[in-house]
Amino acid sequence: MTTQLLSLPETKQITGYHGSTFHAPMPFSLPSKEQIPTGRHGLAVSEETYWKVYYEGSGELYYDGNYEWNNGILEEKGMSRYQVTEMNDWLVMALREYLNTLPIAKIVCSGTFGFGLQLKGGTVIRKPDVAVVLNSNSRELKGDDHSYKGVFDLCIEALSDSDKKEVEKDTIHKKREYAEARIKEYYLLDDKNRMAFYRLNKWGKYEEIAGEIIQSSVLPGFQFRKSDLFRRPTLEEMAEDEVYQGYVLPLYQEKKQELDEVKDELVIQGEQTELALQHAEQERQAKELALQRAEQERQAKELALQRAEQERQAKELALQQAEQERQAKELALQQAELLATRLRELGIAPESILSL
Repeated sequence: MTTQLLSLPETKQITGYHGSTFHAPMPFSLPSKEQIPTGRHGLAVSEETYWKVYYEGSGELYYDGNYEWNNGILEEKGMSRYQVTEMNDWLVMALREYLNTLPIAKIVCSGTFGFGLQLKGGTVIRKPDVAVVLNSNSRELKGDDHSYKGVFDLCIEALSDSDKKEVEKDTIHKKREYAEARIKEYYLLDDKNRMAFYRLNKWGKYEEIAGEIIQSSVLPGFQFRKSDLFRRPTLEEMAEDEVYQGYVLPLYQEKKQELDEVKDELVIQGEQTELALQHAEQERQAKELALQRAEQERQAKELALQRAEQERQAKELALQQAEQERQAKELALQQAELLATRLRELGIAPESILSL
């Protein structure tokens, strides 16, 4: 990109961030509104001018972009794709939830809040998309600060890929700067294969955090799945996930656990009630079966009595028939004897008739 210069009589040559040569005004002076061109990427300005004019603007001074400062040169902060900004917003949501649960740090996520890095090659002022300052950091982040006077503990950049130089700035140059400034962790978000998560080792170099689950050493217990940066689950979904249960919606989890315990107790009571009902039904069925058996025994006894009565009646009838036969025989003998007597009276021997 073409370098734009302030119209001042005396200049000096400065080597820019990407190796380009620029002519910076010497000495530096605050430009007037008319002197400030529309596009100022690559413009050489003093650090004082950057803070007064290009960092946030003041009074009648203005600017039309979001600039960082690289050892005397303005660098416009590039734009990220919508998908990447969504990933960044979701991670910020997770960070805020973590810090609500465990308030051990402060978070800055404007992308316009800067800090200075004192490097071997000079001073650089960067505005990370997200930054974290631990409460234990030697430099406190105060409520009325417009920039951070210390070094962030964790920085997150949503990759700007409007051109190759923007990609290189986030993936190469800022990575080197943040490591040299000893920023403990650096997360680079992207929806392609350039996403990476770095942790500073004991030699002051960034090592990539491997694995699907990224676990922070700066924020103990803070972790997330890389794939969830694409899926972006809700807090309620995260609260149900063992990866996030350590810090997401603890009150929700507590109430849910209480509710689950009540539900479990109700289930147990329901099971006990069902078991009691089953036992009562079994007892009812057993009693009913006992009554049925008693009724069967009663009916069997009644049938036996009926049979005994029938046998008794049959025997009685047989006796009656035998008695009738006896009486009939007795009557027949009496009649025969009477006949024999009459025959004898008539002078007939009964025996002579029987012989016939």
